[in-house]
Amino acid sequence: MELWHCFDQRRFRDALPLLAEDFEAHWPNTRERIRGPENFIALNESYPGNWRCTVQRIDECVDAVVTVTEISDGVTSFVAVSFLEVRCGRIVGAEEYFAENGPPPFDRSEFAERY
Repeated sequence: MELWHCFDQRRFRDALPLLAEDFEAHWPNTRERIRGPENFIALNESYPGNWRCTVQRIDECVDAVVTVTEISDGVTSFVAVSFLEVRCGRIVGAEEYFAENGPPPFDRSEFAERY
């Protein structure tokens, strides 16, 4: 997906044409709403660190795309699940969930294996 490709290469401004003028992102984990493509791009540009984005899965529907992306700076990594609403070839909305990679909260090895 072109959005993640631009973000991976830190070419955030190149992603602006992919976003509709009325673009809005929702991040339920932190209860934040980002209104407008300029704010979304500026927020990502200003995020500290040199993060790489590796798309692991893309599911496309008529007017939506769901991506699962690992984001890492080489020390810390997390997974972003993005539900993207698309209209006329541009992203108009994003609802994104971020989860840190890490150990389970208790020993579940009897029931699950780590990968």
